[in-house]
Amino acid sequence: MILIKGFLRGTSKRTLLANRYTCVPVTTHLYTQSILTYITYQPVNMNVFDGKTDRYRGITILSNEIAYSNDHDFEEKLANSLISWKESSYRAAWIKVFSQHSSVIPICVKCGFDFHHAQPGYVMLNKWLKTDEPNTLPEYANQYIGVAGFVVNERNQLLVIKETFSEQAKWKLPGGHAEKQEDLPDTAIRETFEETGVKCKFESLLAFRHQHNYYFGCSDIYFICVLRPLTEEINPCLQEVKECKWMDLDEYINNTDITDANRFFAKSYKQQLETKMAIKPTKVWNFRKNLKNNIYSLQTLQD
Repeated sequence: MILIKGFLRGTSKRTLLANRYTCVPVTTHLYTQSILTYITYQPVNMNVFDGKTDRYRGITILSNEIAYSNDHDFEEKLANSLISWKESSYRAAWIKVFSQHSSVIPICVKCGFDFHHAQPGYVMLNKWLKTDEPNTLPEYANQYIGVAGFVVNERNQLLVIKETFSEQAKWKLPGGHAEKQEDLPDTAIRETFEETGVKCKFESLLAFRHQHNYYFGCSDIYFICVLRPLTEEINPCLQEVKECKWMDLDEYINNTDITDANRFFAKSYKQQLETKMAIKPTKVWNFRKNLKNNIYSLQTLQD
């Protein structure tokens, strides 16, 4: 214990001072002429992993940011950490293990952690710590996002393809999965160009389909974006596309070699032209007002 003297005016108050070990709460007794502050040193426990706390009282550690000498040392520190985290009222623990530290994964499982998700280069595990509360940890992302380009030229022709690897190739729309941090219009434009060689600009969102039991038990949301071609010369991707052409829109609707969903999309496009209404994005500030997001709403088509 250390005694610090000073000279201040005021009344007793509680504050938070930092020493070179850690931040500790201290009680400050203020007198008319002098101050007596008592600080109890609480050295950082080197046998406990340090992590980052989230707003839900969860703690996350990264295998490339923690110190341990070997797997046995990791197991000992993890066990100590779990005791400490529970005593500190943490609700959950997350461990991100990178590929180069994969030998500790069985140790995490042994200590009660379970797999949450994996990506190239790492696996994320978690453990619910509040045994008197139901586990409310969120499941990992369980929806795929696909986007197609509904490209119609001035001659009312639709750009359609047949895929190379499809067992029953039907005339369909160019498109594919959205990449991380990619807006829907950008996905439609990129995928259309990659598969057909046709450059486009975004006009509106036509429709979307939501289906379940997709890859790996996930669901799939498939957005259809109306695009206008900036070029019309077709240069298809030979690895993915077997056939590609411009087809009259009514011919496409009446074609027996298309799915019911694509026929519905084509009919919806014609209805959109008749009603002169379309779903379009508007940039709106997020709640922190540091970024504008796309909010899609029904708007009047401009002539």
